Amino acid sequence: MGLRGPAPIPTAIRSYEGNPGKRPLNEWEPQPKMVRPTMPRHLDAIARKEWKRLCPMLLRLLVLTEADGIALANLCVDYSILQQAQESLAKTGLLSKTAKTGMIHQSPLLNIIAVTTDRVTRGLREFGLTPASRTRLSISSAENSVDSIERALCG
Repeated sequence: MGLRGPAPIPTAIRSYEGNPGKRPLNEWEPQPKMVRPTMPRHLDAIARKEWKRLCPMLLRLLVLTEADGIALANLCVDYSILQQAQESLAKTGLLSKTAKTGMIHQSPLLNIIAVTTDRVTRGLREFGLTPASRTRLSISSAENSVDSIERALCG
């Protein structure tokens, strides 16, 4: 069974928002540096292009840290798989016939597309890149946000 309820809001964000729930803040939460992680070498061309597109955006949104490299790489790989499966499906079509019996069946690419679409969407939510996930965050301006988050993290 998966985790229940909404994803927890990081302590720095709760502190910045004035701790609206008045629950005790986690003083021991790890605080990774807000820097661009190193791009893994195993990424293919599509995944590398997506990595290069997402990193500046995530840094501007103040959600990318040195600890997020694996999660971002997984998102980029899943995106690459999704794009390749969609391109293959466009070439081969939705249906195919078996050679022996001539029965028509749907392309196995449809399952790959369904699974990777779900994985990409979950990855996007983790980084706050869907419209619904962005509604949970409220930052007045990037400059003030960096200062207030640094104050919350550094004391």
